[in-house]
Amino acid sequence: MQHTALQGDDDDRAPVETEQSQRLDADSVPGLGVSGEPLSRTELEAAFAMFGTPETAKRGESAEAPYRAEGPFDCEPANDAAAETRRMPALHARGLHIDPSAPIQFIKAVDWLVIAAAAEAAARWGAGASLAHMNIGDALPFVVSACALKAGLWLTDAYDADPGAVRADRALGGLTLGAFIAILCANALAPSARGAGALSAVLPVAAMALAGFHAALGVWTRAAHKNGVFAETIVLIGATAAAARFAARAAKSGDARVIAIADDRLQRAPFAIGTIAVGGDIDALLAWPGLPHVDRIVIAVTPNAEARVRDLIARLKTLPNQVDLLMDYEAKGVQGRGADRLAGAAVACISGRHRNAGRAALKRAQDVVIGGALLVLLALPMLAIALAVKFDGEGPVLHRQRRHGFNNCVFTALKFRTMQRGVRVTRVGAYLRRTGLDNLPQLINVLRGEMSLVGPRPHDVGLQIANRDLTDVIAEYAHRHRVKPGITGWAQLNGACGQPQAAACVRKCVRLDLEYIARASLLFDLRILARTAIAPFLKHGRS
Repeated sequence: MQHTALQGDDDDRAPVETEQSQRLDADSVPGLGVSGEPLSRTELEAAFAMFGTPETAKRGESAEAPYRAEGPFDCEPANDAAAETRRMPALHARGLHIDPSAPIQFIKAVDWLVIAAAAEAAARWGAGASLAHMNIGDALPFVVSACALKAGLWLTDAYDADPGAVRADRALGGLTLGAFIAILCANALAPSARGAGALSAVLPVAAMALAGFHAALGVWTRAAHKNGVFAETIVLIGATAAAARFAARAAKSGDARVIAIADDRLQRAPFAIGTIAVGGDIDALLAWPGLPHVDRIVIAVTPNAEARVRDLIARLKTLPNQVDLLMDYEAKGVQGRGADRLAGAAVACISGRHRNAGRAALKRAQDVVIGGALLVLLALPMLAIALAVKFDGEGPVLHRQRRHGFNNCVFTALKFRTMQRGVRVTRVGAYLRRTGLDNLPQLINVLRGEMSLVGPRPHDVGLQIANRDLTDVIAEYAHRHRVKPGITGWAQLNGACGQPQAAACVRKCVRLDLEYIARASLLFDLRILARTAIAPFLKHGRS
């Protein structure tokens, strides 16, 4: 009976002796059989093949030459050093990714716009005036009747759907119900028959327009979902059965795209799980250039292995990426702070925080609007500064430096040159540094999306303190990269160093940066911008 591979490992320790070997061992005399008669030439070559025979020696062959198999082979190589060479996949840029909640938020916004337009049209037709020119009592029937369309969508849970499950029939049912409620409200609340007639004519048309919009956007959303537009980029930690189940669910649902698997016990790990390569250990992951383009790192080791999980968390929590622990059971009933659903599985947020799409969009709009306005207003002063820098010494007007940005991405930060040949601060440069005007070209970085107006100041790539990486000085250093770096920030307003030169300065900078990240809001950003604008005048007044 044949043995499996695992059973064969045990069988190899106690091989079954053949009749021929029994005869050789019994006599303990080379070349003689059980009866004492000489063995044949074939038997002698078989018995002494491992040492070679005179015939093989004459031909100049090694002893194992007749038994060496020639490739190629389909089986995996032995578990030697060459076979253990693994690499994380190449990931040079983040592909197109849209937040999964964006389509529903966009639909909600368009619904409100159409409802507002319908109420305004009904008011102009039924009452002969705009809603803005009517008193509250006269305008209320038109507003309430139009909002009934929205109520129908809420009652049918038309907004409660993932990108891959957006269906036009649910929205059609909600809008039909909403139109029916709207007509009832119009006849009950309208101040006149003309107003009721206007509402009864306009609102069903608005409902049909919204139904067509929901259907068209639903078709696009489902197609985009199949192409992975809404999928988060995931790296799994642990080549386990739970990781295989999660990867299969993610591939089926399209909610996540697992691009690699890393394992802290690489010697025991397979080379791949399905089509996903097990690319390396934790050290390889931490040194991986593609890590800034990863949305989440999910630990797929069973939570029961507490010591192993604690060690993994301790090593991964210093990354700016969100780190989750896979609970490996259905997530429909999972609720509470830190609990989330991902590809149909339950995950617990260990480090980092969930990205707030609304907050991110608002901050980006703030950067584009205010940053663009500042660039236009300061264009002439920046041109004057550029001319002054040009005539103050040799060298380019702009100084370009590689710095760490969001999620540790490296970008080129722009500044006005303040030094002569990198060793001496120029007269113009000293003034620019003192006032912070050397950072004005970074408005271009803001419009590019590499920086924000407000955030932690970006530090130089490879910056060290006393020959130590900054992550060795303070474990939470990488957490400041969970937001875009800024031209100004809370740390700078409170006296933290721009490019820290001592460990104490690094700790103060990180503490203030993390405080900003925890308190970040539109009003807080505006407050920091206002204080930055008046800071040079305050310093001048004190001096």
